Amino acid sequence: MVENSVLISESSTRDTLIHLLARLLQNGEVDSVFALRGTSQEGRYCYSLITDPSLLNEILPFHPVMPVQGARALSELTITEPFDRPVAALLRPCEIRAFVENVKQSQGSLENIFIISCTCPGVIPASRLLREDREEVQRNLPANIRNACRTCTEFIPGTQADMTVLIASDEPQNSTVIYLHTEKAVEIAEILDSCTLETGKPPAELTSGILETRKKALKDLMREMKAPGDGLQSLVSLFSACIGCRGCREACPLCGCVLCDYETARTLHSPELVRAEAKRKGSLRVPAGTLQFQLGRLMHIAPLCTACGQCSDVCPVDIPVSDVFIRAANLVQESLNYSPGRDTDDTPPMATFAEKELLDITD
Repeated sequence: MVENSVLISESSTRDTLIHLLARLLQNGEVDSVFALRGTSQEGRYCYSLITDPSLLNEILPFHPVMPVQGARALSELTITEPFDRPVAALLRPCEIRAFVENVKQSQGSLENIFIISCTCPGVIPASRLLREDREEVQRNLPANIRNACRTCTEFIPGTQADMTVLIASDEPQNSTVIYLHTEKAVEIAEILDSCTLETGKPPAELTSGILETRKKALKDLMREMKAPGDGLQSLVSLFSACIGCRGCREACPLCGCVLCDYETARTLHSPELVRAEAKRKGSLRVPAGTLQFQLGRLMHIAPLCTACGQCSDVCPVDIPVSDVFIRAANLVQESLNYSPGRDTDDTPPMATFAEKELLDITD
C-alpha cells in the first residue's frame, strides 16, 4: 500500500482523468474504460464501456448523476466470467461497496478491474435533471443531492480503490488531487508527465467537516423516520402509494436473485382465493401484496444495503424507500457488526452461523 501519495495536476479533474485514461488505453495498460457519458438527449446519461481513446472526450467523470447503479452494470458485465483484459472503472464509493457484495454472492468479479473513485459529493435525483432549470440544479449541488447522499458517511472509498480523486472536501481545491493507493496506481501516475507526485494529507483530514454534517443528517433521519416498531399501520401508511411496479428491485444493485420469490407461483394467487379474501374483508386492494414485497425486500437487503438511494430515485410515486432502508440498514448492520463492501474477505452475515449472537435482541 502506498502511504498518502498524491498526483497533482493543474488541469481540471475532467481533463486530468481524460488524459490519464487516454494514456492507459493508448499504452495498452487497460483494454477499456467503464465511465459515465452524456447522451444525445439533454439531461440523460449512461454508463459505457469505451475502447476508442478518441471517444473519451465524451465522458463525464463523477458527474453528479447515477443513471444506473454502477455495481449493477459491472455485475452484468462480469457475472458469467471476469474481464480477460484490464478495465479502468470509474465508480463512486457506494458503487464499489455494492459491487464487492455482489462479488461475494458470485454476481460478478473484481478480476482485472482498476478502480478509480472519488470523495463523493453526492448525486442529483434523475427527475431533477429533466427539468428546465437543470443547469441551476447542478450548480447548486449541495442543495439538490439525494437524501441518501446527505446522510452518507461512507463517502470516502475503501481499500478496493486504486485511485481516489479529491472532489468533496471542506475547502475548495486549486488543483486536481488524486490519491494513489496501490503500487499499480503509482506506476500509472509516473507516465503522466503533466502531473507531479507529492505526499498529501489523508482524505479524511480534508473532509472532516462534511463527515460531521452528514452524521447529523443521518442522526436526524434515524430519529424522524417512522420505524416498524411504531406499528404495522405506520408501514401500511408509508407504503400505501406502492403500485407494485418492482422498480426499486430492478434498480437495486444488491437484488440479485436469479428468480425473485415475488415472481413465483407462491405469491401468485388464483382468482378464487382473491375473491374469497375480498369477500372476507369487504374489499381487497389490487395489486395485492405490495407491503409484503416491501418488507420482504427490506429483510433481504438491509444487512447488505450500501445506501446508494437508487430505489427512491426510480420510484414513480415518490415513496422514500431509501430512507426506510437506510434506517433499517444502520440498525441491522450495527447489530450484526457488519459493514457491507468493506472487505472481500468479510463473510456476509446471512451466510454465517454463530451459536451466540444477537443475545441483546433475542435473549
